[in-house]
Amino acid sequence: MNRVAGAVAPLLAMVSILLAGCANGVASAEPSTEAAAPEDPSGTPTPSALSVPAVEANLVVDSDGISYIDAAGTETVPFDDRDAVLALLEQATGELPAPEPIEPPTGYDMQLERYSWDGLWVTADVDHEMPVRIAVVGAQVDGIPIATEDGLAVGSTRDEVLAADGWALVFEEDQATATQLGVGGREVPGTKSLSNPGSVGIVYVLFTLEGDEVKQFYAPSDDFSDL
Repeated sequence: MNRVAGAVAPLLAMVSILLAGCANGVASAEPSTEAAAPEDPSGTPTPSALSVPAVEANLVVDSDGISYIDAAGTETVPFDDRDAVLALLEQATGELPAPEPIEPPTGYDMQLERYSWDGLWVTADVDHEMPVRIAVVGAQVDGIPIATEDGLAVGSTRDEVLAADGWALVFEEDQATATQLGVGGREVPGTKSLSNPGSVGIVYVLFTLEGDEVKQFYAPSDDFSDL
């Protein structure tokens, strides 16, 4: 019995006694028309009672592209699709910054522009002839966590990068003190490594460290071009 019904019941009883002498019967409360919620005889909670864990939106980077993961699923786009990368980041953050022109490397005749989010920069070729390149400079992009597929992010430790099979960019350097470490290494047919003569070129994710902490990482990086 709810609190309201409990308070009204004594009053109804008194009224019934007073009316008993002038009425053929005592009026009774109308039966409730509200049906009780069905119960599962097994004791298992019904689907409506089950809680569905929330999916935290995040961005994941590898040497070939970037993924956006949220409650709707996972969307992945390659770095060689400039417009798709920008559209994905706009979808994730809700904004597309205005591009800023930047100077190309010496000896290259191309038009480059940069899109800057809080925590990430995208460098793109205006003529769509090159893959975009991203620089991750924060642990989040406009509040959305960003990391590699190995879970490495700005703020990760040197040991965590080495545990993901990180290697020194300059082979003669000690991994324990190198300021640049690479992770991954997919071969790109038709290219030649500049740092490892006689080998096929590779693309990878490049990490820069200060001391033993990751400060930035870049993708895609490679060892067959000087960009």
